[in-house]
Amino acid sequence: MYWIGGGSGAGKSTVARRLAARHGLRVYDTDAAMAGHAARSTPQTCPYLHEFAGMTMDERWADRSPQVMLETFHWYRGEGFDLIVEDLSALPVPGL
Repeated sequence: MYWIGGGSGAGKSTVARRLAARHGLRVYDTDAAMAGHAARSTPQTCPYLHEFAGMTMDERWADRSPQVMLETFHWYRGEGFDLIVEDLSALPVPGL
């Protein structure tokens, strides 16, 4: 498993898709998984995720300071980690 990190708009998804295509790898897109994670969690288990999901784009990206974004962003708080592990664990293993 490989993890690609970086800021918004840095090209992570583009790089991941290209590497996957070149090397026969599968891509797990955490942004695409967010809606499913919100559906599988509750405001009590993932409060930052549910707050973020309920915001407009302006509320998410324009109306908050970078410091508040960092302090309240659910991925940085680790809220989605267990859900990501569940997702990855449920994937079929190639060749088995």
